[in-house]
Amino acid sequence: MIQKNTSYFLIGILFLGYFSHLQGSGAIALLIDPSNPDSNKVKIFQETYMGMLEGDSGYGSFGPKTTAKWQEIIYDHGTYENLYKEAVIFKEDSNFMDSNKFLHYLIDAPNCSNALKLKAKFMRSQLFYDLSLYVESVDYFKLLLSEDKSNELRKKSLFMIAYIYNNNLDMYTDALNYYNQFLLEYKNDELIPSVKFEVDQINEILERIKG
Repeated sequence: MIQKNTSYFLIGILFLGYFSHLQGSGAIALLIDPSNPDSNKVKIFQETYMGMLEGDSGYGSFGPKTTAKWQEIIYDHGTYENLYKEAVIFKEDSNFMDSNKFLHYLIDAPNCSNALKLKAKFMRSQLFYDLSLYVESVDYFKLLLSEDKSNELRKKSLFMIAYIYNNNLDMYTDALNYYNQFLLEYKNDELIPSVKFEVDQINEILERIKG
């Protein structure tokens, strides 16, 4: 059964600046709404993935063969992995706006795996931090705290929340609370020495404030 609205999360990215990146990643498939397929997008999809050209039977029509090929791509995990790689490249090139948009699309994508969505959320948190949007970064890192404690990204997110509260927002009580949570939940982790160092610093600051 085809999931309706599969492509809505990417409906805003058909701009000339993006399109050269998206064709190779499989994202043109994500731009097609199967309940109301745009013939121009279908043609581009058929040309890219089916070798069809003007004059070929079914060109521009979202028929059975095109639908089958579309389903093959839309349910392929590699399609979303490619989009994530594009987001990473954008971030590494300091193109934070486009990276953020790609991550947003992945997080909202109906057929993107939960594991990849978590990676996208974590990277978006890092992106906000790189932009000095510390409150937004903390809020996004907190989204990962609902994951199982064994999840590596959850652990790193907990550390980063405390770190940002301490080093960027000067919210020492909040930082201390999250660092103490880390100490309880990850007692033998390699980050424990760093956490203890930060906790000692915070306690010194709080003592000076009281004095």
